[in-house]
Amino acid sequence: METEYYKTKDLAEAGALIIKKQQMTKIEREGRTCWFIFDNKKECESLSNQFFFGEFLVNARDYHEALNRLKNRIFST
Repeated sequence: METEYYKTKDLAEAGALIIKKQQMTKIEREGRTCWFIFDNKKECESLSNQFFFGEFLVNARDYHEALNRLKNRIFST
């Protein structure tokens, strides 16, 4: 059985998924666009809907740190 992945190019969404303990497997680059690839597509889709409809609560400091870690990964390569 092939694993289904969840892809997003939205940095804020990717940071939110990380805060909710979703496993990011890699970052794919398409020119200047970075795609964040996560395991567990079904759970990520559910969390994504919560994020975009304002039903997603996280600790602000943890969220900020997750975004900084993502930015470091993007710009370090």
